Amino acid sequence: MENKSFVRFMIILAIGLSLWLFFPFLKSFFAALLLAIVISPVYRVVRQKVQTIRSVEPFSDVVSAGIVTLGLTLILFIPIAVFLSNLFNQPQNTIGMIRMLGDGIDTLSSRLPAFLSWLKDPMDNLLEIAKVHKDEILATLAAWFGSGVKSFMAMLAEMTMIVVFFFFLNWYGRSIALFFLPIIPLSRTMKREFLSHMMTTTAVVFYTFGGVMLAQGLAFGIFIAFFEGYNSLVLGFLTGFASIIPIVGTALIWVPVAINEYVHGHLFNAVVITVYSWAMMAFFIDNIVKLVILNFVNKTLSDGKNRMNEFVIFFAIVGGLATFGFWGFVFGPAIVAFTLTTLRMIRRTRAKRLR
Repeated sequence: MENKSFVRFMIILAIGLSLWLFFPFLKSFFAALLLAIVISPVYRVVRQKVQTIRSVEPFSDVVSAGIVTLGLTLILFIPIAVFLSNLFNQPQNTIGMIRMLGDGIDTLSSRLPAFLSWLKDPMDNLLEIAKVHKDEILATLAAWFGSGVKSFMAMLAEMTMIVVFFFFLNWYGRSIALFFLPIIPLSRTMKREFLSHMMTTTAVVFYTFGGVMLAQGLAFGIFIAFFEGYNSLVLGFLTGFASIIPIVGTALIWVPVAINEYVHGHLFNAVVITVYSWAMMAFFIDNIVKLVILNFVNKTLSDGKNRMNEFVIFFAIVGGLATFGFWGFVFGPAIVAFTLTTLRMIRRTRAKRLR
């Protein structure tokens, strides 16, 4: 009895010390672990192809891990590099658009249509208040901008660590699994089912939202290219990332663009942008295309029994973004998937016992 208590104490102590030691890297490690789990089918296919080449067969694990990691690196960093290149190579366009928007706000109330004339006085009052507190507003915006830049740099650092962990998890993934799986006090069948359900549920959510982000970014980027004065690559990139934000989503991008067209007297352009953005992105892609992608991925990766409800996904992303920041859209659904998978296994085990 004393021996068992001592072993338990040593296990708890070892886990606690390890978490304390690697605490600064835990978020990056678990993000890499989730990515390794959902991309494991791709890794297995690549590994099988590499093993057919005799000259590199002895190094198939590291070569396969390198190929998959290179692909992930390109997916993560090329869009960011293109975005930054387009943003900073033409700073005068960005500054000019901001100035034009600021100038247009001053005359916004005079451009209101007749049925919104009752808003003229309140808007004029708000503009006057804004002019009085101009310095405070600029200071707040500067603080927000600085905080955004700091968060963006921190995200880049996290992404770099994620790529490093991702490489080693793919390289040594099989060895790590063979080391830890025997320690888990469950039958081999239950372990296999649990890992399969966990991987499938997480992968379905990940690939679905990846497809939706790509569709949203392409839909708005290609569309806005037909209007002068906008950088379609930058706006498409931002639209793709904004699509994962619950409730507001892509409206964070297309609403300011429509307002910018309106304040400069391009009422028809503003209406076209608003109607297209709502119909294509807020309705068609968010409802129909997302459902098509979700069903396709679910049928491809599973038997269709482990699908996560859309409302559960929604609240999982809301909680994930609030708790973990940008990577919350991965962590939130993954944590919920882990919980649901655990509850399914408990329910199935109890059902077998009752029989």
